[in-house]
Amino acid sequence: MTTATDTSRMWTRDSLADFLEFEMVPKARATLDPIPSERALSESLGVSRSLVREVLRGLEQRGLVEIVPGKGAYARDPNSAELARAMRGVLAAKQSTPDDLVEARTALETQTAALAARRATPSDIAAISRALDDFEGADGLARCAAADISFHALIARASQNAVLSTMFDSISTMLFELMIRSLADGGTRYSGADTRRAVFAAIVAGDDDAAGIAMAEHIKSTQPAPGDLDERLDRLVSDVLTRTYGPGFVLEDIVEEALQKYTSERPIVRGNLR
Repeated sequence: MTTATDTSRMWTRDSLADFLEFEMVPKARATLDPIPSERALSESLGVSRSLVREVLRGLEQRGLVEIVPGKGAYARDPNSAELARAMRGVLAAKQSTPDDLVEARTALETQTAALAARRATPSDIAAISRALDDFEGADGLARCAAADISFHALIARASQNAVLSTMFDSISTMLFELMIRSLADGGTRYSGADTRRAVFAAIVAGDDDAAGIAMAEHIKSTQPAPGDLDERLDRLVSDVLTRTYGPGFVLEDIVEEALQKYTSERPIVRGNLR
């Protein structure tokens, strides 16, 4: 195994990046200590400081580390925004369709709803209830969609299954866009209100079968009409978000902000995302 004092290896930019990402960053994340300084890495590995600096900047751009001037580089915990950004890129390359997303969502969320009915804690129930109330009282498509994605994400987290909740996070921004498209149809918004309440009631009652069935019905009842998943609605999503958050909005940050509203005591506020 390569160590942080290995000067015999011929380092390239890629090999150094892999070493820092897969060996140094996980150790720093576990200990909460900073990654060794540019100077320390340069001396221990026998590489130039400029190469170390370049690689660290690349890791920072990817969200793996945070460089604090005068203190060093610290490992960051991956968040749902970074996961969703990566998944969006992968699925775009594979040319996935909205129908693919709906099918995957149905399979995933019927299971998370059923597990949430078995496992949700009182704090989970309270957070889901808040998101549902906020959805029903929200003004504007973007605010409705933000509360809606939170409602579904909180149910996924209430499943107490880290794999399933992480899978949901990975498609959360794409679902957020789909929700805006669906909510643009006022009839869809109001027809889905009863099914959301049915999902919540089944979770509160601890009825896993009813929760899964209600979630499947909810997803079916809130999908855009056939033929509505086109470029016109892509422009609609962009226009709605621009009016609400400004022209410089970052989709992943909007969704991350929405999720943190219910799950963090100190939600991150970025720019005009309030």
